[in-house]
Amino acid sequence: MACENLEIDFILQDDNPEMASVESDIVDNLEKIGIQVNTKFLNDTEYRDAEVQGDYHLLFTRTWGAPYDPHSYMSSWEVPSHVEYSAIGNLQPPLTRESLVERIQKVQTELDETKIASQWRSIMEDVHAQSLFLPLWGTRIPYVLNRRLIGFTPSTQAYSIPVQSIQVASGSKSVTIAPGVGALFSSTGPINPHQYSPNALWAQDWIYEGLVSYGQDGEIVPALASSWKVDSSPDGGQIVTFQLRENVLFHDGTPFNCSAAVLNLDHVLSDVVKQRHQWFGAGKYLKSWTCNGETALVLETSSPFYPLLQELTYIRPLRFASPSAFAEGLDSDPDLHNSCESGDFGSKWDKLEDDVKCMGLSAPIGTGPFKFVSRNVAADGSDDEVVFAGNEDYWGQKPGIETLTAVQYGSVEDVEAALMAGDLDMAMGIGPLNAKQVQKLKFRHSDMFDVRHSDVIQHSLLVFNGNKAPMNDIAVRRAVIHAIDKATFIEEQFAGLEEPVNQLLPKSAPYCNVDLSPKWGYDLEKAELICAQGTLQASPSTSLTGGAVAGIVIAAIAGVALLGLVAKMIQRERAGKPMFAQTKTEIS
Repeated sequence: MACENLEIDFILQDDNPEMASVESDIVDNLEKIGIQVNTKFLNDTEYRDAEVQGDYHLLFTRTWGAPYDPHSYMSSWEVPSHVEYSAIGNLQPPLTRESLVERIQKVQTELDETKIASQWRSIMEDVHAQSLFLPLWGTRIPYVLNRRLIGFTPSTQAYSIPVQSIQVASGSKSVTIAPGVGALFSSTGPINPHQYSPNALWAQDWIYEGLVSYGQDGEIVPALASSWKVDSSPDGGQIVTFQLRENVLFHDGTPFNCSAAVLNLDHVLSDVVKQRHQWFGAGKYLKSWTCNGETALVLETSSPFYPLLQELTYIRPLRFASPSAFAEGLDSDPDLHNSCESGDFGSKWDKLEDDVKCMGLSAPIGTGPFKFVSRNVAADGSDDEVVFAGNEDYWGQKPGIETLTAVQYGSVEDVEAALMAGDLDMAMGIGPLNAKQVQKLKFRHSDMFDVRHSDVIQHSLLVFNGNKAPMNDIAVRRAVIHAIDKATFIEEQFAGLEEPVNQLLPKSAPYCNVDLSPKWGYDLEKAELICAQGTLQASPSTSLTGGAVAGIVIAAIAGVALLGLVAKMIQRERAGKPMFAQTKTEIS
């Protein structure tokens, strides 16, 4: 078979138990059609470099989840900072990277709900047809709490670990947590609200707040803004006036007001720094931010932008730090003393520091329900533990936890042992425990632990590098898709915690409740048939159109009787109605 000539690199993060649990199954599945897989477990920095540089054939990742899907997640494909940028580098005609990005941007300037829904459907159908993604399972975020803690509510937002509502029913109000948003906790980073890695999202979320928050079913709820009004501007944009919540203090006692808000906006959206936030539509469309007194903030956009309020709920980059943490306080110049941390733009964006002076923030000081207290740094530079304290002056519901300590553990087994011994109170999010451990604690130790799950927030998936041979051949991608028996290994590895999915984005995401076809289900016979046509490309120079692939497949089948069968199969495949009967592992 032609597939026997193919060799691909499979990239995973070395500290992610969820990734590791399915790696061998995927390798074994592809071996059945002759594809040799070289698995590379990389540390966080190496993994992100592989994403950005396109140094992979197959890579495990997730969609961004609520509230980022679909618009922010797909807008990020325009920027060489994420794996999807390289994945869409060689699309099947007539679709191109440029035309796809243009459509993704255009739909966000619509205000008519019918047009928005129609355009998103068209975009998702065309992306689905490219066979660049293999959705695996819908991710439900697990939370394990010692039963001495009550009142917890699962998150509605990806990357958030909402501990504010927790009350201590018995024992000490000093609580320990093993947090994770994809891997075991190793560091919070500097906890700067305006930047990305190495800053831990969950820690940023505890300390800092924005104007609005993301509620149940996508409801936009007041946060540091108590109310707002949206009007049309004379030049075709939008004017949003936020009434700011009064009597709110930063953790250092500095008042939150419009001057503080504008300072943060000036630094995040300076002409230089906002280049790092190209995925962030608010940065692209906001043209001014001004005060109407100290209690009203006025934002104006250059054109309509329907996701504006939704983007203002994000954990980063537009949450507010105390002016006292800026290098020159309220007088900090966005170019001369920017809040950015030097070296933290990411390798693709280091050049920005040629035009801006990154002075960072002196300390993580926000208005949120928890305050930063201290960290214990290990010899390797990671955080052994980071201590937070409940904000007794918080404007909203005051935390029931007085001291909250995030603790680093070396393995998921260590986390489980600490929970069972009573040394650890909570394991929260994806990473601290694997799915089988979560289910064991839920069903065998329910007397000790309260185990909760979020709704499906993200989809876990494999991304194919459409810009690198042999994955730049759509026939290869489809052979791989049909060869992977995801339903079987999901059932085996996740003990019923997760279920298979068959499209890129969760149907719960705005405008994503669409039925996409064909269904990319497991069908080993079909994968072998695609391989058997004998001309799967082994170099970037031989690219096949869909029509050419169909023709070659037909020509490769011996026998007149089989010829009619294959022609019928191809016709039904194009119509989204696969001819081959599915097995019990069919994805429905």
